[in-house]
Order: sequence, then structure tokens, then C-alpha cells
Amino acid sequence: MRSFPEVFLADADQSQDTDADESEWHNGQGEAPDRNALAALQLAHRAIAKFPDLRRRYQKFIGTAAVVSSALVILSSIAVTRRLRKGESPDHILAEITTDEIESIAKEKKPTRPNKAKNSSRHSH
Repeated sequence: MRSFPEVFLADADQSQDTDADESEWHNGQGEAPDRNALAALQLAHRAIAKFPDLRRRYQKFIGTAAVVSSALVILSSIAVTRRLRKGESPDHILAEITTDEIESIAKEKKPTRPNKAKNSSRHSH
């Protein structure tokens, strides 16, 4: 008799959802995000859902439907990813993330690009 690794019910449900989400990305519209990116995006959406006032501030209308702005999804994804890289659990992130943390990302100073010297010591051939 074959022995199969133990799979917890929550993990099984999540992997089926992730597989379904991944299949939607394979439509010729670009590269599919990996599992970590999908998990971060799902967590970002859960964080957004936690703050109805924040959702309203970043709401866009497409026809008759109201949707959350992609800018808010990006800001929330960055906040969530930073915390995940620090080793925080998803539950801890959802419990402690704030609207100020999410919105402050938009106000951060962007890194400057290195300047290329016009008279560099290397010559083009």
C-alpha cells in the first residue's frame, strides 16, 4: 500500500484555489504569477477588505460597477510583501496592518537611478 504525505484540509483547499487562479493567468496575456505572488495578492485583497473607508477612497467606477483601484491593490501588496519577507504570518499581518501603513508607501521617496557619466572612462566600439 502506498503512503501519501499528510495534507491538512486548509492546505488542500488553498492549493485547489491557487491552481484555479493560475489557470486563469494562462490566457496569453502575460506571465503567470508564482504561488508566493498569488498568496501575497490574496492577502493584500483581504487587507483591503478590512478597511471599508480605504476602499471607498480608492474606488473607481467602470460602467455601473464599483471596483477598487489597482493603485490600492499595489500599495497593499507592497505592504503585505514587506511584512511577509520579515517572516510575519498572514494572520499577524491582517491583525496589525493599518491604513496609514498602506497609504504611506505612496508617499515614500522613490530611489534615484544612477547617473551615467557622459565622459566615462570606457569607450564604445
